[in-house]
Amino acid sequence: MGTGVATSKIRILIVDDDAESLELLWQWLALQGHDLMMARSGREALEKIHGSPPDLILLDLKLPPPDGFEVARALKKDPATRTIPLIVMTVRRDVQSKVECLRIGVDDFVTKPFHWDELDATVQAALEKRRLYTALENANQQLQVANSQLMKLSVTDDRTRLYNDRYLRQRLSEEFKRSMRYGTALSIILLDLDHFKRVNDRYGHDCGDAVLRQFGEILVENAREIDIVGRYGGEEFLMVLPNTDGIKAAIVGERVRKATEEYLFPFQDQIVRVTTSAGISSVPTNRDVREEEQFLRAADEALYRAKEGGRNKVIVDRASMPSKILDGDLSPIFNASYEEEPPRRRREESAPDFTGEKG
Repeated sequence: MGTGVATSKIRILIVDDDAESLELLWQWLALQGHDLMMARSGREALEKIHGSPPDLILLDLKLPPPDGFEVARALKKDPATRTIPLIVMTVRRDVQSKVECLRIGVDDFVTKPFHWDELDATVQAALEKRRLYTALENANQQLQVANSQLMKLSVTDDRTRLYNDRYLRQRLSEEFKRSMRYGTALSIILLDLDHFKRVNDRYGHDCGDAVLRQFGEILVENAREIDIVGRYGGEEFLMVLPNTDGIKAAIVGERVRKATEEYLFPFQDQIVRVTTSAGISSVPTNRDVREEEQFLRAADEALYRAKEGGRNKVIVDRASMPSKILDGDLSPIFNASYEEEPPRRRREESAPDFTGEKG
């Protein structure tokens, strides 16, 4: 009598309409300590398998419809049941029946009348096959999870949990090529936290990291799902806005600027206030831009003018905006809606202020 994995309460479904065979199998397998189920027709078998999947199936070919061949086909076609070991029991000894079963995907055969040692060996071999398959499946799932985590780490900035500069450049390249090919609008916003060094000097780098993280959250809150937001380096951040012209990008930049100015950045028992400056460029409005570096340079130069102009400003690259807008009043742009306004954070009233210091 076989042992091995049989002592681990394996659930076996016996499918047979012959009462004598069913009783013999039930008594024999019960002695092995298995958890047993039975079905007397193909329909009953399928119902029980889908209701409570067994670990192994012993299936007679000659059954009230659907017969054993049809049941086997249904099980092997269904991803939920195809890996359950399936052993066919048959009085048929013809080659054609065996070939048909093998084509369906049956795992093994036992011939009636039973040789009990052969039955035990066949059951144990099928269960071992199932155990190995399950172990391999679990290992593959763990590998997929590990690969997914590794991929996420490879594109994520460790301080802010946003995209890192390498991934930003990759996505920017993809979106820039798409814009150049199809003439669709694309804007970028380059943002820099004003006087950020003073935050690190006064409160330490842990506080600085907390500010970076919370500023990243402000950016995400003010972006759409299709926008690409990440830390570009140091205290600089980049927003890549597909299907967005310079006017809409200006709305986003101003919304981020205002949200940052109003937000009180908590760290331990401290609350810090900072502001941000932003430079924006847009294609294809800026017809001088033909390469990604030119695109970034235009935004960087606009950011530089925002810094030189007193910080806490949003400056749009002049060539990235229609002249009729630049020559007119910008207030309608900033009062417009980029999309539905995101929920505002609750603010507090007092905090150390780095927004108005000189230098």
